[in-house]
Amino acid sequence: MNPFVGTKNSTSLIEMEKLAEQGVLPVEIVERLANHTLKIVDASFYATRKVSAGTTELMQASDNKVEGVTNLNNRKMEAAQYFLLKGIRVLSATVSGDSAADLAGASFGVAADVIKNAELDITVAGGTAFPRNSCQLFNTTDSNRSIGYYELDCPRLITPQSEIVPTLRINSGATVTNTAVRIELIGSLIIS
Repeated sequence: MNPFVGTKNSTSLIEMEKLAEQGVLPVEIVERLANHTLKIVDASFYATRKVSAGTTELMQASDNKVEGVTNLNNRKMEAAQYFLLKGIRVLSATVSGDSAADLAGASFGVAADVIKNAELDITVAGGTAFPRNSCQLFNTTDSNRSIGYYELDCPRLITPQSEIVPTLRINSGATVTNTAVRIELIGSLIIS
């Protein structure tokens, strides 16, 4: 057994291999990993959305893949894709509009103060994957972590076709002008 499983030194690859060993993944997937017809790779799924005060779902059920805007369709993993969520990144940018061109062309960086003071939660398949937390977790400018990145202590397996709903809550009295948010879900993905 790997001594790093379940620690901050563990990678999402190690955690995914652990799930395979424990029988959490379907037998067919485990067999295909063993005979190398499937492999585990690094992956990041993202969405960008212009936000306002109040509640904003950062991924929409109507989303289609658009380069620079989102790389998920309908906020779901594709069929037969298993993804282990190991970290979340939240960034923001100033944009002039909310078109795909505006969002794709934005220069995302350190979250604006109004975003740092917001709250984020993520549900997967109707269950809580990341409970409502302060976005101060993503205020990592004074550390040696990647900007806006928070590593999960409790990685979450996302199964095929599970709906992913990240919801940003900004105080309804806050002034939010021309602000877009980019959320990235980072981890390991099983692919062929």
